[in-house]
Amino acid sequence: MLLMGIDEAGRGPVIGSMMIAGVLIDSKDEERLKRIGVKDSKMLTRKQRESMAKEIEKIAREIKLVEITAREIDTLRKTMSLNEIEARKIVELMDRFENRPDKIYIDCPDPITDTFVARLEALTDLTGIKLVVEHKADVKYPVVSAASIIAKVARDLHVDELGKRYNVKMGTGYPHDELAIKAIERYLEKDGKLPPFVRKSWDTAKRLVERRQQKKMSDF
Repeated sequence: MLLMGIDEAGRGPVIGSMMIAGVLIDSKDEERLKRIGVKDSKMLTRKQRESMAKEIEKIAREIKLVEITAREIDTLRKTMSLNEIEARKIVELMDRFENRPDKIYIDCPDPITDTFVARLEALTDLTGIKLVVEHKADVKYPVVSAASIIAKVARDLHVDELGKRYNVKMGTGYPHDELAIKAIERYLEKDGKLPPFVRKSWDTAKRLVERRQQKKMSDF
């Protein structure tokens, strides 16, 4: 039996892409994932995640990743919710696998799991596949924990690359991270507009723009 786990990293940040990972394993290898200690990526250090990702690559039959850039998120949010975006991208991810799973476990982003299942079923044919969509699936099911780790490692590397490309420390990219806010403010000061790595549709980004405009007005 083939099992697939799907999870995302970077849903909430104001900076950078969201990553959705899928990990496909033989059911007999689920114990191997447990033995290497997979768990929700948020419960691991970065060093642990990176080390574990290498072990997951040895165990998995297939690993696939979908990246949704900040610009794409902003564009899609004009016509759909973030949950709808994620459902569409999960289906895109599923289509990239060469092998069809018997069972798919998904960490549910929607408050109502039935709503998210309905979205998926409207987008693709899941005949013959048992779908398990639950909150905290990344804690409950090793194959989802594995996907969580793969997605988070990819997200961390992505933020590192953005920092190098734009020569600025971005921290985690989350709205509560002072480094992320300072990175955005630096570009607003320099260019007078939000940089391309920022999700402009986020309330945090809009507030920073408003604050910058108010400051300019008060300078006159």
